[in-house]
Formats: sequence, structure tokens, C-alpha cells
Amino acid sequence: MIKKFPYSSLSPEAMITLATESITTITTNHPDEAAFSKSITRLSNAKDEAQKGIGKTTKEALTAAVTLADAKRDDNYRGIRDHIEAGLKRHSNPLYQQACKRLDSILIKHGKNLIKSSYPVESSRLNKLFKDLETKQAIADLQIAHLTDWLSELKTDQIAFEKVFIERNKQKATKDTLTDDQTRKILTDALQKFYIVIDAAFIDETVAGVDVSINQINITIDRIVASAK
Repeated sequence: MIKKFPYSSLSPEAMITLATESITTITTNHPDEAAFSKSITRLSNAKDEAQKGIGKTTKEALTAAVTLADAKRDDNYRGIRDHIEAGLKRHSNPLYQQACKRLDSILIKHGKNLIKSSYPVESSRLNKLFKDLETKQAIADLQIAHLTDWLSELKTDQIAFEKVFIERNKQKATKDTLTDDQTRKILTDALQKFYIVIDAAFIDETVAGVDVSINQINITIDRIVASAK
């Protein structure tokens, strides 16, 4: 008989893995068994539907990653901007002060509060800012103001943001309709019905070798349940 276990203890991902491996066991051991065909189809359909719930979980994680990546680049930009503004008051060091004045004029060109823009607009403005900071004079001014490494960090944060933002948008384009709880319910119902059919075949002795399949499925259940703890 198929082992009983608490379905609620498994994540949607673990349940999908269990469904996939259970189907593989039966289709491999009983490829032409008509008694299992409807149950295999029903569980396969439930598994495909459940994948939508996994997609939703992924999107939520990516949205959080986008927020974090944006916060990092904002912090670095804000720090550079404030550092330059502080340098404007350094009257005892005219070389440093003049370098900050030139850098400040570049920031003004692109909007000193550009971090308040939408994600795409901010990215566009930052990339244009980086371009203007590649001139010979700007590079020298950055060195004088000790901002070369800090700007490099901002560029790294910008690249990281764009990468996760693009990935989030790709996921966002995929339609999803299920929550994790809905995903678990769909898979729990389908798995329970699938195992009932297999147990019935064992009890009624209608399918040769089904005991071997049950043993293999039980081993899979033990492994997946143990991993969930």
C-alpha cells in the first residue's frame, strides 16, 4: 500500500516533484496498463496547472529582488550626490571644490533627484550619467574627489538591477492564477486519487508487478518528506 503522509508539510515544488516521479514510476513499469491511464492523465494535468502557482511564487521573489536592487543603487547614487554637494563647501581646497562643481553640473543635467523616477527612467538617466562621466575631465574630477571606486560600485549596482528587472518582467508576462494554497489543494486531491487507484490494483491483484511500483513510490515519498523536514 502507498504510505500515508502529511501533504500539508510539502511545498508546492516538492509536491510537483512527487507527482512527476510517481507518474514516471507507473508509466515506466506499466506502459500499456489501461487501468492507470485516466489517473495518469488527471495527475499530469494537475501538475501542469500547479506550475502556475510556482510561477507566481517566483514572480513575488523577483519583485522583492528588484526592490532590493533598486534600493542599493539609490543608496550609492545618493551617497555620491551628497559627497559632491559637501565638496562644494570645501573652500580651503579650491582644486577639490572646483572638481565637485563640475561634477555637480553633470548631476544637475541628469536630475539630482533621478532616483525618484520610475525604474526604467532612472535606469536611462543613470546610464546617460555614466556616459557623461567618461570624459577626460570628469575622470580627473572623480579622482580628485575620491569618487572613482564609489562610481564603480554604482555601475555594478545598476547592472545588477537591470538584470533582475528584465528577469522579473519576463516572469510577469507569464499569466498565473494560483496561490500556494490552491496549488497544494490541486496536487493533494490528484495525488490521493492517483494512489487510491494504484492501491486498488494491488488489493484486487489486477495489475502484475504493481507491488514493485508501490515500493518505489514509497521510497520516493520517504525521500521527499524527509527533505521537507
